[in-house]
Amino acid sequence: LASPVQLDIIDRLRALGISNFVALPQLAVVGDQSSGKSSVLESFSELPFPRDSGLCTRFATQIIFRRASTSSVKVSIIPGPARSRQEVERLR
Repeated sequence: LASPVQLDIIDRLRALGISNFVALPQLAVVGDQSSGKSSVLESFSELPFPRDSGLCTRFATQIIFRRASTSSVKVSIIPGPARSRQEVERLR
């Protein structure tokens, strides 16, 4: 398993856009509507994901795991570059 230092380096490289040029470790879960994507994410993360038709996961979801003595969860929406300034402020 990767050390916390290695995982932090990978996260910093990904934030700089290096993943456009170099393959960095990642896992993608894709599928049609109601095909079990939320169930797969739950099995890896041990966190509940929405399952109601009005609450389904409609955004790309990034999960970053770190070993720690305490558990914590941080949730945020990162607006895409095509979003208007008003939408960006509303989503943040």
